[in-house]
Amino acid sequence: MSQTKYRVAVDVGGTFTDLVILNETDGRIQTLKVSSTPHDPSEAVLTGVRRAHQELGINLAEVSQFTHATTVCSNTILQRSGARTALLVTAGFRDVLEIQRHKRYRLFDQSYQKIAPLVPRQWSVEAVERVAADGQIVTPLDEAALRVTLQKLAAEKIEALAICFLFSFRNAAHEQRAAAIAREVLPQCFITLSSEIYPQYREYERASTTVVNAYLGPRVSTYLDRMNHALTAAGVTAPLHLMQSNGGIISCATATKIPCRIVESGPAAGVIAAAHFGQLAGRNNLISFDMGGTTAKAGLIEQGEVRQASGQEVGAGINISRILQGGGYFVGAATVDLAEVGAGGGSIAWLDDGVLKVGPQSAGAYPGPIAYGLGGDKVTVTDANLLLGRIPSAYFLGGEMTLDIERARATVQASLAGPLNISVEEACAAVIEVASANMLKMLRIVTVEKGCDPADFSLVAFGGNGAVHGIELAADLGVREVIVPPAPGLLSAQGLLVADIRYDFRQTHVEGVVGGDMDAVERVFRSLEAQGRDALRDYGLAENAISFHRSADMRYHRQAYEINVRLPDGAVDNTQQPVLAEAFHEAHERLYGRRDPRGVVQFVTLCVTATGNSRRLAHSPLAKTTGAAGAAHARKSQRKVYFRDHGFVDCAVYDRTLLLAGDVLAGPALLEAADSTTVVPPGWQVRCDAVGNLIVTHEGKAA
Repeated sequence: MSQTKYRVAVDVGGTFTDLVILNETDGRIQTLKVSSTPHDPSEAVLTGVRRAHQELGINLAEVSQFTHATTVCSNTILQRSGARTALLVTAGFRDVLEIQRHKRYRLFDQSYQKIAPLVPRQWSVEAVERVAADGQIVTPLDEAALRVTLQKLAAEKIEALAICFLFSFRNAAHEQRAAAIAREVLPQCFITLSSEIYPQYREYERASTTVVNAYLGPRVSTYLDRMNHALTAAGVTAPLHLMQSNGGIISCATATKIPCRIVESGPAAGVIAAAHFGQLAGRNNLISFDMGGTTAKAGLIEQGEVRQASGQEVGAGINISRILQGGGYFVGAATVDLAEVGAGGGSIAWLDDGVLKVGPQSAGAYPGPIAYGLGGDKVTVTDANLLLGRIPSAYFLGGEMTLDIERARATVQASLAGPLNISVEEACAAVIEVASANMLKMLRIVTVEKGCDPADFSLVAFGGNGAVHGIELAADLGVREVIVPPAPGLLSAQGLLVADIRYDFRQTHVEGVVGGDMDAVERVFRSLEAQGRDALRDYGLAENAISFHRSADMRYHRQAYEINVRLPDGAVDNTQQPVLAEAFHEAHERLYGRRDPRGVVQFVTLCVTATGNSRRLAHSPLAKTTGAAGAAHARKSQRKVYFRDHGFVDCAVYDRTLLLAGDVLAGPALLEAADSTTVVPPGWQVRCDAVGNLIVTHEGKAA
C-alpha cells in the first residue's frame, strides 16, 4: 500500500495565516485559517501546522513539500528592525545612499525629507580602489587600509556588511577580495556583494539593493532557522521552500543568502494562483484583484504571462502611483508588478475635518474590527460590510467567529453617522464607496496606465474581501466578467502549490540592437543561462523540466529609462536585429503612445529567467448539476442586503460549498463559504464551472 503524501502551503497575511494541504494521492484539498501573530509570524504557522495534524488528521511525517510565503522581510524594513549594517564603497562615493536620485517623492510638501538610509553615515566607509567603466583596474585595492577600516567596524559590533564598488559589474575582483578580507576580520558578519546579487549599472540602485539584502540577512536567517527547527520538532521532515517576489519558489538556503528576493513573497503567490485558475476557466488576459484584511493589490496577466517588474521600492508605505518614486528603498529583484492601496477589511474609517477617509491605517488581526470583539474601537470596512448585510454575522469563518452587530452599530453611530448627521446605513455605504474609489484607482494603474483596455480582461477576485467588492469594482472599471476561484480567501496559499521554481539573472551590457555585436550579446545570454542551469541543478530536475526565457531592458539612445521587452526563443544573431528593434518600437508606442522609427535602439541589461516546472495542482471536477433549478439545492436563507444604486433589497443567500458544476443563479445574491463571501449585485449572473470557479457576468452576456 502506497504511503500518502501531502504538499503544504502556508501564507502569512496581515490578519490571517492560511494553510492549504494537498493530498497527492487523491487530489483532495483541505484548508485552515488561523489568526496571524504579528510579533512572531512563525507562531501562527506552527499553530496551523498543529491544527492540521490534530483536526484534519494530517500525518506531518508524510509531508513531501512545505512552501511558505512570508512577510518577515517587508516587516523588518517597515519596522526598521534589521541588522546593524555597514556599507563599503569606492573612495569618493560614501554618500550614495543619502544622494539617492533627483526625484522628489512629495513634490509640494515643503517639510518633506528623504527616507533615512538603512546605513547611518558613520557606517558608510570607503575603500581605496578603482575600476574603470571598461572593467580595467585603475587603482589597486589598498588591503592594509581596508583591514584598518574593517577593524573599526568590528568595534562597532556590525552584524552585516554590504560591499558595492564602482563598476564591479564589469570586474568583481576587488569586491571579491574585499569580502575575503572581511570574512577574516568580521567572521560572524553577513556579507553581501553587489556583483553577486545586482550586477547592473546605476550606483544608487545597486548600492540600495546590496544594503537591503545585508540588512535583512541576519534577521531572515534567524527566522528561517527557527522555523526549520520548529517544523522538524513538529514532525515535518520535508525541506522548507519560500515564495519569491517574482512568483517562483526557491530553497530555504537560497532565501537565507539572498533575502531581498522574498520581500513581496505573499502578494506574488496570489497573482500566480489567479493566472492558474484563470487558465482553467479558459482565460489568458486577467486582472488579479486581491483584497485582504490590510491592503488591496492588483496585478496584470497578459496571454497567460504574469507581468513582472525589474525592481521595487519598499519602506515608503503604501503608494499606488507608478509616477511617484523615491520614497522607499530600491530593491533590484525581479518582482510581480503590483499596485497596492491601504484598503482591506481592517482598514479604518476616520474623519479628517469632516471629510470621510478610509485607510491606510488598519486594525489588523489585533485588535481587529469592532465586530470581532477583540478590543477594536475604530470603524473598519468589515464593520461597514457587516451592517449592510454583505457578510454574515453568524457564519463568519464558517461559524468559528460570531460578529457583534450591535457593538459595531453603536460605534458607527458615535464616530461617523452622528458627526456627519446621516444614518448608520448611509455612513457604512459611504465607507464602502471611499474604499472602492481608492481601489478603482489602483486597478486603473495596472491596466489603463499600462496601455491596456480593461474591457479586454477578466477580473479574478480573491482574498478574504476580494469577492465582496470585486464585482462592483469590475462594473466601474468596464470589465465584463469576474472570476471568483474556489476558496478565494486562501488563494495566495494555493498559489504556492502551483508556482514553479524560478531564478532571474540580469547583466548590464550596453549594445546597439541594429549594427551591434550580436555575438557578444549571445555570449552574455549563454552565461546567464549557465548560471540558471547551475541554480536549478540542486533541485534534481530533469533536463526537459527546465526552460529559459530571454528578455532585455531596452531604450532609445540617451533615454534615461528602459523598457523590458520579451525576446524570441533561440540564439540572437544579426538576422534578428530588425525584429528585435521593432519589438522595442511596439512596446514603447504602447506605453508612451509614440515611437521613433529613426531612433537608435539599445540593449542595456540582458535578462534570463530559468524555470524548473513543478508538479501541477490537479483539481477533482465537481459533480454536475442534474437540472435547471437555479441552484435551489444550495440556497439556505434570505436577508436584506445593501447594494449601491439599489439600496436594501431582498437577497438570496447560498452555501457556495453546495454548488455543482453547471449551476446558474442570478443576482442579487450572496454566496457564503468559510473563507469568503461573494456579493453578486442585481443584473449579474453566476455560473459554476467544472472546477468550482464562479464565472460572473452581466445578464445576457456569454460566459
